[in-house]
Amino acid sequence: MSATLLAMLLLFTATPSAAPVVSSQLIVGKWRIENDGLLYFRADGTWECHSADIINGGRWRLRSGHTLDLMSEDAHGKTRHDIIVIDRVVHETLYVRTRYEREVWLKQPGP
Repeated sequence: MSATLLAMLLLFTATPSAAPVVSSQLIVGKWRIENDGLLYFRADGTWECHSADIINGGRWRLRSGHTLDLMSEDAHGKTRHDIIVIDRVVHETLYVRTRYEREVWLKQPGP
């Protein structure tokens, strides 16, 4: 491989790509998370998460076309915001970052 080609490949892989622009229509539906949890996003702006024996939910909104704001209330009635950054979209697969980790979400068929 020539040095020029190698340099171009390294430059291409090092160049940050623009964040994907995701529509609310894509988000609405059922998503399987890597850790065997399920996320449900509804068109009315509500969401639920079912993981093991935990069920959580609240309201959601899409900001800037690549950031999900999941809002829920804590035990004291205070609104908590969990921010999910969508790094990449491949067909109906989302590669996301939470505060603590990276995850892959796979859209599931059906309602």
